[in-house]
Parts: sequence; C-alpha cells; structure tokens
Amino acid sequence: MMRDASAVEAREAPPSSDARAEAAGGAALGGPGGASSGAAPQPSSEPRVSASAASGVTAEARRFLADLRVEIESHPGVNHLFLGRCATSPFARQDYRVFGENHYPLVCVFTSYLERLLVRAPTSDAKLWLAKVLVDEYGEGSEGEDHATLYGHFLRSCGSTVPDRADVVKVPAPAFEFVREHRRIVSEEPFLVGLGAVGPGHEWAIPKMFDAVIPGLRRAGFTPDEIGYFTLHVEQDVDHGAWLEEALLRFGGTHEARAQIRRGAILSLEARARFWSGVQRAVVRWRQPNAVRVDGASPRTIAREILMTAWDGSPRLRALEAGYDSFLATRRPTIRELVEQGRR
Repeated sequence: MMRDASAVEAREAPPSSDARAEAAGGAALGGPGGASSGAAPQPSSEPRVSASAASGVTAEARRFLADLRVEIESHPGVNHLFLGRCATSPFARQDYRVFGENHYPLVCVFTSYLERLLVRAPTSDAKLWLAKVLVDEYGEGSEGEDHATLYGHFLRSCGSTVPDRADVVKVPAPAFEFVREHRRIVSEEPFLVGLGAVGPGHEWAIPKMFDAVIPGLRRAGFTPDEIGYFTLHVEQDVDHGAWLEEALLRFGGTHEARAQIRRGAILSLEARARFWSGVQRAVVRWRQPNAVRVDGASPRTIAREILMTAWDGSPRLRALEAGYDSFLATRRPTIRELVEQGRR
C-alpha cells in the first residue's frame, strides 16, 4: 500500500501474501495460513492460488480502478455547471464568500469520516492508508495548520466572519445534507462502501473540481497565500489518490468488493452534485435576490411557471417563504455543533 506499510507486511505476511489477499477479496494480512519461522508447514484443505490466477485478479482490479477513475472524473458532480462557471465567469470576492461559507462545514468535518472508518477498518492495510491521510489533514505539510484552519484564512480574505462565529452560525442547508449523507455512509454502510466514498469519491474527484475553482479565484484577485487551501489540497489529494490506488488493489479482489467500492464513490458524487446545485442557488440568491428561479432536472409546466411568477411577485409571499427558510435554519446545528457531533 505505502512505504509505511512495507515493514509490517514483511513481518506479518508470507511470501505469497499479495496473491492470497487479492484472491480473498481484501482478507486481513498476516492471518492464519502462513507458516511460522522454524515450524514445519501444515497441510491446508483450501485450494492454493496459482501465480497466474493471482495475476488475473490483480489485472482485473487494475482495470476496475482505471474504469472507476474515468467514471468519477466524468461524473456530473465533478463537472457541475457551477464549477464550469467558476472557471470561466468573472466572479467577485463576494461570490466566493458565499461559495466558501457553504463549503466550509464540509472541510471542518472531513476528518470525522476518516476517524469513523479507521475504527471500523478490518485490516492493517486499511488502517494505515486512513491514518496516513489523517496525518495530512491534521496539518502535516501545511506548517501544522489543519485544513479547516487554512480554509478559515481563505474565508477571512473574502470578508467573512464565519470562522470566528462557528459557535453561532448555522450550517447552510446544502452542507448539512452533504455531511448527513456521508456520516450515514461511513457509519451504516459496509466498510468498503465508506472507503469508496471518502477514497475515490473524494481523493480522485477533488483535484479535478478544484482545477476549475482555482483559475476563478486567481481571476478574482486572491493571492497565492489566500488560496493556499485549494492549491495544497490539489497537491495532497494527488498523493492520497496514488496511495489509495495501491490499497484498493488489495481490497478489490472480488466482484462484491468492487461493487461496494463503486457504490460508495457514486453515493458520494451524487451528494456532491446536489451540494454544488445548492451552492449555485445560494450564489444566485445573493447576486440576484429577486431573480427568476432556475429550472430543475425537468422544465416547469406553463401552469407552474405562472404560479411561481405570481408568488415571486408578491412581497408578502416572498416574506413568508423567507420566514419558513429561517425556521428550517433554526433546526440545523451550528458549525461548532456539527463538528462536535462527529466526535461522538
């Protein structure tokens, strides 16, 4: 999996551990089956896996990962229209303030997904990958500042006070829904589904998404120091993605394991697409509070268009809608509460 794991593997695994682990679909390394030093080998009732069969499993896993990477990088959640607008539209710092205030809670709680999976990880390989990524998230390689702290610097450069008021600011609806879905995945779904969500679903998706955001940030006049979170994350996630690919070669040895990994990645990306749509609505609402509402997945009927036009033209009805949105906001946790919930 990684350099850090080599000593563990050499100590715990017999010479054919790669083939055995892949054939078993990610069974724990160093388990029963390896002869101890100086002891006579014991006969085994299980069929031995030939080198050619093990090679076939590895080749199949590599094809799966290559196809999955392509699927992730072409997913609508990674290529959302809003991200395309970030790359090409002349957004101002204030637009990125709205963007950042919606995105900030995701950054604050990401480590909690990894921590939950670390406890549930069935093998030392899985624990090592998760632990290595956590070290980076906690501040390794960024002068001891964790990623939430770096993002706070970015928000302050936008003129936002949210990082300093995390104990009173309510989590925006798009972020709350995204976090709730990912906590469900890493807590309730099988381990490999959770790994698929925070592994391929994040580490292979974020570099491409941020490649669209970074040019817009530079166009808006942000300095390299102010957008350090984004540039550092792209660099680190390339490394994380490479470590992950090595780990998944061990876990993706069966069709069932591969299906679970893919399911987690797609669940994450579908949540990501909904999140970006929510952020886009927030930016449009800030820029054009009286703008005509955008269509959903299906165009509105003429009757619904007339009703919505009448609704939007009525100050009282708009105030009623704003009051209802405020009521829903009171039911969501603050950013501080959201972080604390992830530690329970």
